[in-house]
Amino acid sequence: MRKIAANYIFPITQKPLKNGIVYVDDAGTIIDLIDTKGDIKETENLEFYNGILVPGFVNSHCHIELSYLKNKIKKHKGLGSFITNVRLLRDENGKNIIKAIKKVDNEMLSSGIVAVGDISNNNVSFQTKKESKILYHTFIESFGFDDNYAEKIFKNAVSLLNEIRDKYLLTASLTPHSPYSVSKNLFNKISEFAKKNKGIISIHNQECEFENNLFFNKTGKLFDALKTIGLDFKNWKYTGKSSLQSTLHLLPKQNKTLLVHNTFTNRQDVDFALNYFKPNKQVYWVLCPNSNLYIENKLPDIDMFVKNKLNFAIGTDSLASNDKLSILDELITISRNFPNIPFNELIKWATLNGAKALNFDSQLGSFDIGKKPGINLISNFDFKNIKLIDESEVRVLV
Repeated sequence: MRKIAANYIFPITQKPLKNGIVYVDDAGTIIDLIDTKGDIKETENLEFYNGILVPGFVNSHCHIELSYLKNKIKKHKGLGSFITNVRLLRDENGKNIIKAIKKVDNEMLSSGIVAVGDISNNNVSFQTKKESKILYHTFIESFGFDDNYAEKIFKNAVSLLNEIRDKYLLTASLTPHSPYSVSKNLFNKISEFAKKNKGIISIHNQECEFENNLFFNKTGKLFDALKTIGLDFKNWKYTGKSSLQSTLHLLPKQNKTLLVHNTFTNRQDVDFALNYFKPNKQVYWVLCPNSNLYIENKLPDIDMFVKNKLNFAIGTDSLASNDKLSILDELITISRNFPNIPFNELIKWATLNGAKALNFDSQLGSFDIGKKPGINLISNFDFKNIKLIDESEVRVLV
């Protein structure tokens, strides 16, 4: 058993404890949490650290199969250019891809990440996930704009889902890629399957301004890029509404749903989504700020989101669109740009909320007795204002 203390402990499900102590067994299970009322006394074998203790981080949106694309795509060129480059730079060498996947899995583990919601379009990452100390929920992602191919695409996705569940014994669900890349027929097939199997949905949402333009009036840089890579819009009709308002009805409202990125989501879109998902605890708004800056050089209106009391989780996206997969770095970016958000709220997004979004909250996300959430030490912390600073660092203790 270990007794671990720090200047503050953030248990997540209760108020922060000044000079608190967390007791953890050799398997990493929380067995006690002591509120010293700030008056810590000399205790045998007590480990005291300067900084704060928080549960292990949950990365709610990632694409580890794109890890081989690190530093290969230029920043700030927009989503249309990004999609085009991902297709152009695809590496057919499985060994290179697997090597990059294993490296980033280890890097996420050492940065305090204990669980990941990961997007997969193939099986190249499955063995690494099975062997990893990180818990993964895999979203088997489908895309296809032509209704004539919907059945084939759907069957391939189900086959991949069965493989990861039966052969690798990992949790997974089917999900659509985005509003602009999935045909109505394919949306319906995924939705019906999700309803029947109570699967978690994760969908890229309003990642660029031109995604909305596509649905408003069938124009914009994303429209041009998608035509260039072969999508046929001849029989596709625009709706005159935002992408979210145009396609949300194609998702099962009773299923847990992760809306990812939300960079160009406005108040009307939020109201629309909250009205659609009732109760609203079913929908999580996943923020990937460093990826948003990498691709579009813009952040979501997080202050507006907070005022609407949304459920947030944090993701990193992939190394194709990020310098590294660090949840702490994502939190630092949010704190720097939205300083009014209290740290005790921010850390909840990166821990318990992410665990709830991926159905891992019985094990992870908070220092509740019986859980095995991992313990991260964050040093270089602004104790006066209870905030992260640019120099904040994380170290895994458990």
